[in-house]
Amino acid sequence: MMQNTTPPEQGEAELALVERWQNDDSSAFDQLYTRHAHTIYRLGWAMLQQKQAAEDVVQETFLRAYKARKRFDPSRASFGTWLYQIALNYCRSHLRRKRLTTIPWLRPTGEGPDLPDSRLGPESCALHGEYRRLLWESVQKLSAPLKEVVTLHYYMEMPAVDIAVMLNCPEGTIYSRLHNARRRLAETLAAQGVTASEILEAQNAH
Repeated sequence: MMQNTTPPEQGEAELALVERWQNDDSSAFDQLYTRHAHTIYRLGWAMLQQKQAAEDVVQETFLRAYKARKRFDPSRASFGTWLYQIALNYCRSHLRRKRLTTIPWLRPTGEGPDLPDSRLGPESCALHGEYRRLLWESVQKLSAPLKEVVTLHYYMEMPAVDIAVMLNCPEGTIYSRLHNARRRLAETLAAQGVTASEILEAQNAH
């Protein structure tokens, strides 16, 4: 099962750190960086699938956050969601420049491949790998808005309400995009003779 990568909940301790950071306390910045850098990196990698690009996302996100720190409003979003929004905007700019978009948990090859399930035989492992490849290819055919919600909800495990805040749209719109993404993926895969149950089995096989 995928580990939870959702940013830590915004509590009094974090709000206190943010306030100190807004008042130019460098040690508070260090603690906030430690809390959130890993999840920002994972989002960068999910959107760009390049190690150096993901590292750039982290650095650029915190640089932009530092410049805008006085404008952060905890009544509108948690600090983690605010950082995600900055990171996603940077990724969008990068994608427009590079015309590159992949999602690593669906990738056929690349950094950090999934380990095979010892409970499966060679034939089953091969089938699961093929299903994941087909799913990966199908996701690449989705529109950019659908790819974003798939990445944020299924890879980053963010709830729809947080995604809605990030994308500045109604929560119902997020559910609609997720529904449309699942429907289009199912249609694309069905045309290739792959059922939803086979895809789910492949996704849960590691």
